[in-house]
Amino acid sequence: MHPTVAFLLGSFGAACLLLLAPALRQRSGILEFPFAAGCGLLGFLFPQALAVATSSDAAPHDGVVKALLMSTLSALAVYVGWHEAAPARWSAPRQTRYPVRRLYWIGTAALGVGMAGFLKLASLSGGVLAHYSIHGNYALDWRGLPVVYDFFAQYLMPGLVLCGLSGLLLGGKLRLLPPAAALAVHLAGIVFLGRRSLLASVVASAGCLLYFGKGWAPGRRLVLCAAPLLALAVLIAPEYRKHSQIGGDIERLRDLDLRTLVGADSDGGRHEFWAMANYIHSTAEDGLYERGAGLYNTWVLLFVPKLIVGEAGKAAMLIPTRQAAGGWRMPYGMVPTGAGSAYRQFWFFGCLWFYALSRLMRYLWLRASAGGDLIAQTVYVFLLTPAVASAVNDMYAIYVPVFMFWIPLALLTWGDNTGTSRTRSWFLKTTLHHRTGCVPARDSARLATQRERRLYEGTRR
Repeated sequence: MHPTVAFLLGSFGAACLLLLAPALRQRSGILEFPFAAGCGLLGFLFPQALAVATSSDAAPHDGVVKALLMSTLSALAVYVGWHEAAPARWSAPRQTRYPVRRLYWIGTAALGVGMAGFLKLASLSGGVLAHYSIHGNYALDWRGLPVVYDFFAQYLMPGLVLCGLSGLLLGGKLRLLPPAAALAVHLAGIVFLGRRSLLASVVASAGCLLYFGKGWAPGRRLVLCAAPLLALAVLIAPEYRKHSQIGGDIERLRDLDLRTLVGADSDGGRHEFWAMANYIHSTAEDGLYERGAGLYNTWVLLFVPKLIVGEAGKAAMLIPTRQAAGGWRMPYGMVPTGAGSAYRQFWFFGCLWFYALSRLMRYLWLRASAGGDLIAQTVYVFLLTPAVASAVNDMYAIYVPVFMFWIPLALLTWGDNTGTSRTRSWFLKTTLHHRTGCVPARDSARLATQRERRLYEGTRR
């Protein structure tokens, strides 16, 4: 192993451990973003980096060096962004309270949209059971309607989080039935389709929901015992899903050679870090830096429907970027990793993307845990796994939850979130006029009397 590669590999491992160590000092630390990101980087990318570093011909030397350096800088950016001193207002208690029942029904509506999208997606395969068969999800041609239906089906996870958290706060078993239905869909995707991203989302969401809703945090022993099992599930998922679908050869699951599967990432073969090293090398070699254009282009690719604007119209909206005339191409199914995609945009300065992401998650965590902000709790829960995916798989993984749910949720709760009296004043005046036939005075719009406060709260429910 080249000395430079050995030094950078050790630096990358040390940066990952730096993310993990502080979180183990307190029970809630394992629910924090640096711990989750450190687990993803150390358990997923670091073994692959070790395999590439010990194989002389796995990837170009220059690409390996730059990939290790960029990975180290990205991990350190996550650490600094989280542990840098935060303004006191981030952890200040809220002066206003969100109407929990209203949030529960918003979550139920999101679950309805997600379930409708899932059922339409399943209908393309012949039904729900067929969706999980060998002729179902993985056999679809993912263009056109499947992409549209899957877009709406993604509302299941944020709806589950919002409905589940508010349902735990309100109490009552019946209120947990809608999120339980969404959970069943996700569990079926894990069992039959072998979706490791869904597994990570469900585990992280369950832990955060129990912490914010009931004040329970998993112990260190439980985490240390569960971590190897989750890591093993991530490693065997690609081979597992080949036989786990309905109609597949389930008997072959018994013949899986765990030693072979676990050692697959240590043979210098094709995997995510190998792809990142080649991706960074081709970017530097051919000068393919996009200087931020990919941020806009990815948004267009994700959220502008081709069925409405047409293929030519969508292509016209993209900012032209340089493409490699020849040489290395990203294999189908591979991802450039978070560090690799950030490098293509801003060179090594792309690590600042993960600093900003970590600051965002730190803000949400303080608002959620110390400030008791229900919206921040909800957003933190369903952003946690995509934020980790942004650091591990692709920097744009954070786009979908932010633009699909956080921004719409912020608009729906704007009147309560800002603490202003405009929405409340208009609503109170309209309600009192409708019920009493008279227009209240200005000070009554500010909930000055107990009678008006009770009337306002009753209508909000």
